[in-house]
Amino acid sequence: MPPAPFRVDHLAFPARDLAATDDFYSRVLKARLVRAESGYSPAWKSDYLLITFALPDGTRLSFYDWPADRGPYADDPDMPETVFHIGLCCGSAQDVIAWQNHLFTHKVVYHNEDDGTSRRLYIRDPNGIRFEIFADGTRREQAVVDQDDRARAIYEQWRQAGGG
Repeated sequence: MPPAPFRVDHLAFPARDLAATDDFYSRVLKARLVRAESGYSPAWKSDYLLITFALPDGTRLSFYDWPADRGPYADDPDMPETVFHIGLCCGSAQDVIAWQNHLFTHKVVYHNEDDGTSRRLYIRDPNGIRFEIFADGTRREQAVVDQDDRARAIYEQWRQAGGG
């Protein structure tokens, strides 16, 4: 069975200067801060902040901030593997499993993350570009909380706590 179709959902990068990133995307590019999430990442062994801006065409750009971030390069050995990536969205968890089987069949090395609520696959292309394959169901549930005011409040709380 061929793997399910997907679409680009988001692009993710580290935020070297959180205030400058917010200013550039909010003020200069007129993007809306639509999502913010903070918590602890067992994979990164660190607290983090994820902020997501929606460009006028709906494209989403996500930026991570975390206390352990020290370097400017994507190939920094201390950089959490899942920071720089292009998010590819499938329709269901079964589609992600089908992709996992497809990758295995084609001997593509992947990293699987499953937190009990969603499964995510991370792969690299031959150029080293990382892709995340995940199911759309989690995004639909999160769309309910993609509100500008809530995202701005989480962002401000992170800044005031000294995170960025």
